[in-house]
Amino acid sequence: MSMSAGSTVARHGLGAIGAFAFLALWELAARWVWRDVQVLPAPTQAIAIAWNHLTPSELAGHVGISLMRVAVGFTMAAALGITLGVAGSWYAWIGRLCRPVIDLLRPIPPLAWIPIAIVWFGLGEGSKWFVIFLGAFFPIFSNAYRGMDSVSPILLRAARTMDVDGVALLVRVALPAALPDIATGLRVGFGLAFGILIAAELIAADSGMGYLVMQSRQIGELGVAVFGILLIGVVSLVSDLALAAGLRHLLGRSAQI
Repeated sequence: MSMSAGSTVARHGLGAIGAFAFLALWELAARWVWRDVQVLPAPTQAIAIAWNHLTPSELAGHVGISLMRVAVGFTMAAALGITLGVAGSWYAWIGRLCRPVIDLLRPIPPLAWIPIAIVWFGLGEGSKWFVIFLGAFFPIFSNAYRGMDSVSPILLRAARTMDVDGVALLVRVALPAALPDIATGLRVGFGLAFGILIAAELIAADSGMGYLVMQSRQIGELGVAVFGILLIGVVSLVSDLALAAGLRHLLGRSAQI
């Protein structure tokens, strides 16, 4: 096993130990200190309560619809964010055209757009895709722009001496050099997309993991809410690890993604 692979295993092992210790302390505190399932149920109690209120098909449906919403909104954000970020850095006139608008909209929290999104797209999927898109777009754009902007001029001059210029210079030299920054933007954007999705589902949805947490109030079961929160964390973590693995496969296993 290489040193990098060994350090990765050690890092993940420590993370697993930390997560297990946290859950174990939570379990003990809930059972021996609070002792009230309506104040803070233990993880095992939350799972048992949710099992009594949800069927496997209902649970799979909530997870599936949330993942679908993230996939659609994030894909749109990635496509437009990378395209504008790369083009805005490579072609100065595009950057001068789009940067002021993006810098104006960037500080606005995506959740502030939910009332407008509902007016524009209704309570259906379009409004959720829109706010997820907004949340993921800005970090993806910024990292793509920065990655292209930081490509070494020496590298570009060397390529031009070998008659590589124009679009070929962009595609064969500049874009590959910017990929690590673009990948970082994708990771950050995906994390924000997932968080914004849950918030959107808490406000305006009739399905999804965020809705599951909100629904627990209607049935008066805090255990279902705690289970939903744990489920969100697990699904988000697994999805992020899958994205990171795909990016490392694209950039090389040694890439720090």
